[in-house]
Amino acid sequence: MKMWRSSGPVKAGAVIRWSFLGVELILYYLILTTGGEVLRWSSWISIVVCFLYTLGPWSKRNALVVAGLGCTVVADLFLVVCDPIQRLWGMIAFLCAQTLYAVHLHRLRSGKWMLIFRVGLLALGTGICVAVLGAQTDLLALVSIAYYACLIMNLIHGVRSRKGWLLPVALVLFLLCDTVIGLQVASMGYLPIGEGSWLYRVIFPGWNMAWAFYLPSQVMLAVYASR
Repeated sequence: MKMWRSSGPVKAGAVIRWSFLGVELILYYLILTTGGEVLRWSSWISIVVCFLYTLGPWSKRNALVVAGLGCTVVADLFLVVCDPIQRLWGMIAFLCAQTLYAVHLHRLRSGKWMLIFRVGLLALGTGICVAVLGAQTDLLALVSIAYYACLIMNLIHGVRSRKGWLLPVALVLFLLCDTVIGLQVASMGYLPIGEGSWLYRVIFPGWNMAWAFYLPSQVMLAVYASR
């Protein structure tokens, strides 16, 4: 009886985890193979499911990651569900998520040099943004640069924390997704990219490259937060 009781929660946790991964795999297939309303809602629901999965038993040390996934749900509400898309509010929510991940990482392994590098990268990114865009610089561009700088530093910090591979790999995929989206948005006004160029063909391959990176990153963050 003791063995059954002790293994019960473990088995239940495994069932929930595999069920979660199964649901996400189905949604991943829909995201990569459909369009229109099916794509729109399956995309957002997949992120909601990631967040809901983290609301089960989780360690207090990962509470900020859970909160970050909650911010991601809000961000994708603005960027995926809303019509028209609310890019500024979506990026602000994403910046909040990355800030929460940054605080989590500093709790794992703090250091004044990482803070200095964060501030330095943010200043450098802002300077480049203003230099390149000039009069076209707006709040969306500045928030996006701050978000991107925070994500890059989170990736570096995640690797240095040496707390397993889930978080660093999730952040790598996150970075790849945002690089694709950033170039796509830039091609629509900030930095026009010719349709015949190799870069245009890379960022617009004819399938949902951004979400091919993005959903696995969120699934890994959810699993990481639920350990």
